[in-house]
Amino acid sequence: MKIERLSYKVFWATLIGLMIFIVVWVVLQTKFFGTFYTYQKTKELSQQFEEVYKLYADGRYELNSKPIEVYQFEQRFYGLTAALYQRGTQIEVYTGGYITMPAMPMSPAEKPPNYEIDIHSGSPSNSSNEEKLLPSIPASSNSGINTDQLKTTLNTWLQHTDRLKALSKPGQISVTNISSLDDRNENMLLAAVKLPDAVNQSGGAAYLIALATLKPVGDAVQVMSRFYVYFYAMAVLLVMLFAFFFSRTITSPLVHLNKVAKQLAKLDFSASARINRKDEIGQLAETMNHLALNLQTTMAELQEANAKLLADIEKEKQLEQLRKQFVASVSHELKTPVSLIQGYAEALKDNVGHGLKRDKYAGVIIEESERMARLVSDLLDLSQLESGRFALQWTQVPIHEIVRSVLNKMMSFIHEKSIRLEWVEHLEQELWVRSDRQRLEQVLINLLGNAIRHVPIGGQLTLRVIPESSWVRVEIENEGQPIAEEDLPYIWDTFYRADRSGSREFGGTGIGLSIVKAILQRHGSSYGVRNEDNGVTFCFTLPLEENIE
Repeated sequence: MKIERLSYKVFWATLIGLMIFIVVWVVLQTKFFGTFYTYQKTKELSQQFEEVYKLYADGRYELNSKPIEVYQFEQRFYGLTAALYQRGTQIEVYTGGYITMPAMPMSPAEKPPNYEIDIHSGSPSNSSNEEKLLPSIPASSNSGINTDQLKTTLNTWLQHTDRLKALSKPGQISVTNISSLDDRNENMLLAAVKLPDAVNQSGGAAYLIALATLKPVGDAVQVMSRFYVYFYAMAVLLVMLFAFFFSRTITSPLVHLNKVAKQLAKLDFSASARINRKDEIGQLAETMNHLALNLQTTMAELQEANAKLLADIEKEKQLEQLRKQFVASVSHELKTPVSLIQGYAEALKDNVGHGLKRDKYAGVIIEESERMARLVSDLLDLSQLESGRFALQWTQVPIHEIVRSVLNKMMSFIHEKSIRLEWVEHLEQELWVRSDRQRLEQVLINLLGNAIRHVPIGGQLTLRVIPESSWVRVEIENEGQPIAEEDLPYIWDTFYRADRSGSREFGGTGIGLSIVKAILQRHGSSYGVRNEDNGVTFCFTLPLEENIE
């Protein structure tokens, strides 16, 4: 579902979080901005007013003058400074030439002193000639505070009986926030400090007061409030866009990684995460790529091992089949001579036949016994060669001499089938090879015997001895039926017989070629078999030695 998607959750989480931030910001600004600004303005006014107080308290300026530093103070706080003198219930205020106004009576309060307030634009020394006084700074004021505001503010401030009592010590500054008293919603700050008696030469108590307006702040807040309507509308739109793109930025690579993970789950290890980033997501993508590569390599190895295992299983099945065939072949090979030996032996026992006939019976018994002995000997040789316990007697052997010797032994079988023998020698001089003489003869006898069994009567048998760089190649080619292609890979396996009929004429026992293979492998030789146009060629190599004179 859509609501379960990560991008959907990230978008709404980001949007809600930013909207909460905006709402909290609006509430804080609405509720606390005015209070905070007033606090800051009060603190700043108190600090700056202390500097103004020091100008007079230190005696740098007379009270009947208003220097440029005071004027700058008034401009900074949109206010007005004045000197306030108290003589009993009589209060006179001198603004130093800024504003001239008549005496301002106090409004009644709950048991307040009945102060009589006079406000003058000059100084105490020349208040009778105020209209002739030339102040030290321009008489016009940019403070924005008019007479009514000054009257109202002072009247309100003096309503509290402890205002002046709180200023009993010189230099102790008091700043009072006076709320709006009319429909203009203008708040005022009134700062007051008692002057030292050394400065006050008129008698009574003298105070320095400063009146500052907070109206610019209120106007600014109102303007900002109207501006924030458009600002917050734009902010909401920007927040939504930011949340959308932020969610896409976070979730897009995760979606891509999820697709790659699904492909890996389907065993498609060719998938890779194409994310070029240096953060944790990029590291995750790189880790997934390494994982996919390792899984692909491991899977390939497993498939290779599985294929090898299947091949081994198949080969084991074939070997098991070969063993069964071997048992059948050996049983057949043993059964025939045993039956012949048993039959002729019983005939001799019963005195059947006389003279040459009895000799024939004895010859058959001897021949079949020798055949059984050869079969047992081959089995023992094969067992020793395959177990690795049989050691070859290495020596330098003349290959031509060995071939002639073996041909002489096999000549009776060759003449019996009228076989046309061709021996091809590429060099007249003798070639010496490193081998075991007895086992090399066994190889040649087995290969020639196999060829003689399969060559037809009157067929061709060719033997070649071909010298190469450091090897001698021996090839034995016979006419006859080719070996089936499906049998070629297994022709050297133990107990394997291409002729599955069990014929004594062609089949053999399936042991001779296995013995040849085991001996040649001990020589480090290469060997093989191939079909020709009119027959089959067996070949093998032997390591060539230096000629010996």
